[in-house]
Amino acid sequence: MAQSNSKYYYSVDGGCVLCMMCTFECRWDAIYMEDGVSARIHADKCMGCGKCADNCQVQAIIRHDRV
Repeated sequence: MAQSNSKYYYSVDGGCVLCMMCTFECRWDAIYMEDGVSARIHADKCMGCGKCADNCQVQAIIRHDRV
């Protein structure tokens, strides 16, 4: 697995409507659907590109600083 050099990672912060656009945009397979509840993002797999957040129709994905 590739290691991210990005200073950011993303997570789903509620409001997910299960449209799955984020999963289609993530080329790193860092996003999965949690049994009809919400999308979830593996922080350790997230490369910090932001494409998931850019394509989230309801702005449910937020950026965090990687520590």
